[in-house]
Amino acid sequence: MVKEMRFTQEQILKQMKANHCTKDEAIDILAWDYAIDHGDTEKGAMTAEQKKMVRNLTKAEKAPTEKRTVKRERKIDENKKEVFGWVKTMLEGMELNGKVENLTCKNEAEISFMHGGEAFTIKFTKHRAPKD
Repeated sequence: MVKEMRFTQEQILKQMKANHCTKDEAIDILAWDYAIDHGDTEKGAMTAEQKKMVRNLTKAEKAPTEKRTVKRERKIDENKKEVFGWVKTMLEGMELNGKVENLTCKNEAEISFMHGGEAFTIKFTKHRAPKD
């Protein structure tokens, strides 16, 4: 069992103010808190329903986050753009000769076309410099 405890006037007044209760009720609350903090399992025991209620009350809700609507400006790589232009020019020449149909380009990264009744896509990737 928990040994005899004494509470200061300040602790009692603080409990009275926080819980809007009488002096006796404040002392009782302090005694329960003290007993639970110091391992009195009889006073700290809760039913499963009480534990569930405490868990629901103490569960923090996530604040809703806003998604960024502003898109970052895409940097254009001049070297990649130049090499992409070479490939595009070559395929445009093939389109004029009738070997390639429906030539479409997308953001210096992808070229799609038809040849012999089948669809093809070329994805253009610039590799990063190797790390030393």
